[in-house]
Amino acid sequence: MPELVRLAGTCQYRVADLSGDEVEMANKVVDIKRIRLRRKVVERASQAVDVATQASRLRYIADYLQYLSTYVGATLKPYMRDELERVTAHSLKAFLAHVPPVSKRTTLGARQGLSEEEQTQLLEVIRPDSQQNPWKRSFVRQRNWLIVVLLLATGMRCGELLGLQIDDLDKRLPKFRIIRRADSKEDPRPNQPNAKTNDREVEVRPAIMRAVLAYIRQRRGIEAARKFPQLIVADDGRPLSSKSIDKIFTQLRQKCPGLPVDLTSHVMRHTWNERFSEQAELLQLSDAVEEKARNEQQGWADNSKTAQTYTRRYATRKGREVSLKLQEKLDVPDQ
Repeated sequence: MPELVRLAGTCQYRVADLSGDEVEMANKVVDIKRIRLRRKVVERASQAVDVATQASRLRYIADYLQYLSTYVGATLKPYMRDELERVTAHSLKAFLAHVPPVSKRTTLGARQGLSEEEQTQLLEVIRPDSQQNPWKRSFVRQRNWLIVVLLLATGMRCGELLGLQIDDLDKRLPKFRIIRRADSKEDPRPNQPNAKTNDREVEVRPAIMRAVLAYIRQRRGIEAARKFPQLIVADDGRPLSSKSIDKIFTQLRQKCPGLPVDLTSHVMRHTWNERFSEQAELLQLSDAVEEKARNEQQGWADNSKTAQTYTRRYATRKGREVSLKLQEKLDVPDQ
């Protein structure tokens, strides 16, 4: 139970904010005072994830532990299996008591995409020739600009972008494949970023593909990079990590205070989905066609409702427009 309690407590933090000790202590007997001290350090250095994420983590972990118990129980004698089932049920009930309540009504302050003004400002700062660009090296400027452009243009996840390989680019057409590669032997990163959605093809404008090819030519100038198939690499040639992506957006926020304080790579995904809704409206797509097209582009299942998470700004704006339109019918004299 102490291990489960500690695990439940750790679920409230971003993975990137956890120290290596959080993992190492799993295999060691450690003084309880050291655990408390490290926990305080983590709490001071990081912010908690939202309660919905914390609740989701706890439920997935409970499901996995239940699976493990059932799997191991199948190899035991009946009386031992019965005891394991009893202990598992008791432990998981206590573990799930840590799941925080998640209100489905509270959406104020939820993450949204960038406004048009914020998109313009971001693209101005990130341009390789911009005086506001936070980075000095030509390769780093070109790469970081391409990262932002690809995230805004395709709505892919950060893990999908970092998992792209040069061979995923189509040699004839301006498009590339997004493929799940779990535990890839070609990926030297300890925490391999990966796609969470279905494999798919994504088409981009020829100008964007030309920018990708120009970046690849620069990438070839880094000898160490030739050993790795991943498209996005650090300036030492190794595949870029998720923490490096977080650092890029942190530096952008610091360099340009006018950008949203919660600007992250995932905000790009929200932005893409809201722009997709706007374009679907202009093209007068039916709701069913828009939903199917969006799910296909994002790699979601045909019946997925995930888009509702990513279109808050657009839905809020349309709701406000409809509400104000209704108010026009009210005969309210000017005061």
